[in-house]
Amino acid sequence: MKKFLTLFLIISINGFSQDFQGRAYYMSKSNVNTDFTKNMPPDRAERIKGMMKKALEKNYTLEFNSNSSFFEEEEVLEAGQGSGRGFNWMQFVTGPEGGSLHKDLQSKIYTNKKELFGKVFLVKDSIIPRKWVMTGETKQIGIYNAYKATITKEVEERAFNFGRRPSSNSSEEEDKEPEAPKMREVVMSAWFTPEIPVSTGPSMYGGLPGLILEINDDRTTILCTKVILNPKEKIKIKVPKKGKVVTKSEFEQISEDKAKEMQEMYQGGRGGRSTRVIRN
Repeated sequence: MKKFLTLFLIISINGFSQDFQGRAYYMSKSNVNTDFTKNMPPDRAERIKGMMKKALEKNYTLEFNSNSSFFEEEEVLEAGQGSGRGFNWMQFVTGPEGGSLHKDLQSKIYTNKKELFGKVFLVKDSIIPRKWVMTGETKQIGIYNAYKATITKEVEERAFNFGRRPSSNSSEEEDKEPEAPKMREVVMSAWFTPEIPVSTGPSMYGGLPGLILEINDDRTTILCTKVILNPKEKIKIKVPKKGKVVTKSEFEQISEDKAKEMQEMYQGGRGGRSTRVIRN
């Protein structure tokens, strides 16, 4: 299978000029455990589920050429969004993914422009290679022949608590050592096509001998809905600029610290009510 794909990739590359380019459109859906809404009034539970549904269904655009790619969410502004102020609890339900992502496919460096509570960061770090396993499975996605590859990994179990009041012995709880996170094993799968010979895909996914058209990663599915190759108007791959340059680990620490700070402010302003994502 690997030899076949290598030969297929060589043939495909020969069929493309080195300056070929394209644009791919993706849609994503994610599932989150909503058991936390069971004890809420029905109208409130439905309102929160509706908000989560909108936050968990997104559209993206990926622009690419032989050397680099640029991935960005299609921005949809609604009332109360886009200001960068206040505690955006939905961000911590769906995770702080997003931003404007540039990948240099030759130097293996990515730059992700992210906004966190009104501040702009440029997360710049190395693209970590993934150890994909070819399964030999194939299927048709649109007009393209796609091949399946998988990765088995462990992920941290996450739960979302909403509106829980701290217990009377909260000070004792704070003194306790945090429990080790619960882990579970998941199989992430990608469907890629060597007919578009670029080693990239949506978000941080990539490292396969062809464009990734579909990703199934735990509770998230990302599906390519349309590909345009060599459009008449030449694509200029964007590189995010203007922002504080940090590494991935530095940004995660900043995000975690800011989440705790805003959580404490929100809790203090709501008489002990809290909205938070916890890891259990």
